[in-house]
Amino acid sequence: MKKGEVPLEQHTIADVARDTRRRAAYLLKKPFVEQREVYALAKEFFKAYLKKPQEFTCDELKRELHKIYLNSAVRDRVDALIDKLSLLEYTDTQYSQTEIKLLTQELDGIVKDLFIEHSRRLPFLTRVANWLFRKEPKSNETIISDYPMLEPNDPVSIELNTILEDIYLAIEKNNIRKAAKYYKYLMKRYDTLGPSAQQEFYHKIQAAYEAIAKQTA
Repeated sequence: MKKGEVPLEQHTIADVARDTRRRAAYLLKKPFVEQREVYALAKEFFKAYLKKPQEFTCDELKRELHKIYLNSAVRDRVDALIDKLSLLEYTDTQYSQTEIKLLTQELDGIVKDLFIEHSRRLPFLTRVANWLFRKEPKSNETIISDYPMLEPNDPVSIELNTILEDIYLAIEKNNIRKAAKYYKYLMKRYDTLGPSAQQEFYHKIQAAYEAIAKQTA
């Protein structure tokens, strides 16, 4: 580490996101951008976001990010970006300036989305209640945009939260049959958990049940 540099683990996500987006904006203003500049900026951001100083290959980076809960839309965008970066890592792919600028814009949007994901701190049940009992829902308002709060990133939590997200997304689309199908699968997974894990997810599962029941009443 150079003299005066802040250790990676002491950077906040807000700092990392702000600096990355500033550098992305700078690249977008340049008349010519080298693809290695975008590649390096993306890798540097993800290292800081994961708070792991070691170098990652794109495949390793994707595996690390899959250990973190992200809503499905954001995860799809992150995966697509990493796939494009991997072509730079493993092949002789040469992107055009238009493609490089689009890649930079996509990185900027993903950094913003990941910061939003990281920043959500409202308790789970509060967000669910706010959505279910809102007075005049806006056309662009969805529970998915606020769901879920940060959870321990173990595989079970990620799987159960993903199923819960699918339930609320189905409810939002008025597909109650699909929501009920996801709920049935959720209960099968819930029944395999130990007592402490069941206690942790009980209120979330109960809230999902009540959300489905509310739509069928």
